[in-house]
Amino acid sequence: MTLTNSIRIMHVPVTSTERGVGSQNSCRALTESRAGRWLIFLSILGILALCERAHGMATEQIGPNTSNRPIVVQPGWLKGIVEPLRHSSRVYSIWVNGNENFYFKTNPDEANELINLFSKARLRDHEVWIEPGTNSVKSFGGTVFDYNVSIQILSGIALFMSREQDTAETLEPRLTIYVGEDPSVLKQLKLPDNVTVRSKIEGVDIKGKLTKPSRKIWFGCVQFDDSTNAVDLEHSSSTQISLWDRDFQDCIPLATVNRDGILRAVFSDDELADLKSGKSWLTVTVGNFLTEPKKTDARFPGALLTLDKEKANPHKISRPQYYYYGRILFEDGSPPVLDPKPWPGAEINLDFAYAGRATLDAKGYFTVFLEPEQFAKLKAEKLRKNIYCPTDKQGQSSATDAFPPELLSQDKAKAGVVRIAKPAYMNGKKP
Repeated sequence: MTLTNSIRIMHVPVTSTERGVGSQNSCRALTESRAGRWLIFLSILGILALCERAHGMATEQIGPNTSNRPIVVQPGWLKGIVEPLRHSSRVYSIWVNGNENFYFKTNPDEANELINLFSKARLRDHEVWIEPGTNSVKSFGGTVFDYNVSIQILSGIALFMSREQDTAETLEPRLTIYVGEDPSVLKQLKLPDNVTVRSKIEGVDIKGKLTKPSRKIWFGCVQFDDSTNAVDLEHSSSTQISLWDRDFQDCIPLATVNRDGILRAVFSDDELADLKSGKSWLTVTVGNFLTEPKKTDARFPGALLTLDKEKANPHKISRPQYYYYGRILFEDGSPPVLDPKPWPGAEINLDFAYAGRATLDAKGYFTVFLEPEQFAKLKAEKLRKNIYCPTDKQGQSSATDAFPPELLSQDKAKAGVVRIAKPAYMNGKKP
């Protein structure tokens, strides 16, 4: 069969995932761009508190990487995990709400290439599962693809919700090999020293040199120095906890501080000992969805970790100063309040690259988080329409106007103003 590389996006009910995520009841819009996926993700975290049930978007790609549709590294992906995903043996991939699955049809040499690339990613555990039989996956259009290797990555909403469950798993990427009906092919596998193996084949004892450690769930609390929880999803800002090790250049994204200021992470006894000795350490990074953790970020003391969430003592950090203000008004100078609303929940909003979605207060002001380098890049980009006004069609908005980043100010009293026309339905007219 000849594979033609193509992308397809589809609206689907989000029901389950392969790895312990269960019913998601969440919503997600899709784009392949690095910034686009996470811009929408951060907006949806706030929506999750309001929605009892929603649907998601899914995207698929048929065939391997191409120069015009490459696999793009996503924020939050662990360093190096993109390399096995780009392997030429990939036949299909699908993404739903951050639950990403990649499927490969390999010969033994290609399977070993995938395992080797996987072993070089910056993970705590390089888990290889070995299962009997064969497997297949069906595309949106009904085409069936046979595969014998798969890689699953949890990110975005899927990872966020999985971390909230009572599991002591790291939820890191996992590689699975299906050996077909002949287990003797296992003799051709070349397992790197840092791989752990879990086999589901009866009568076959195959092990790696490492054993996956037992871990427990530990909790911590992070607050700003004004004693408010270190989370600001309203302004597309979040607080990330990262694990660093002096033997590695790159960190491992470990946890996101939730609305209650609580971080949740899993550690083995040896990992806790490394934190205590200083061989490894935790950092706290406050920023938007493209903010990269740094070794020099504020540290979270390992001694404040506790097995009892209710006993977590807060670690105080300084609130970042990278907030910018702007304002939107109607042409007559009134705040952009929709009265009447064309549909329940309809609001005017806007978004910026890097910062994500911004909502307006009762006086038309909004706040976004931009690091200095991001603000400079934003001003250098071509201006686009980024103010969205709801139409009279349920759930739909259209980009009507642009807010130039030059009008943003860190002094709210000096915030620039953009005036927009009132939508026709406010004047009793049909659009």
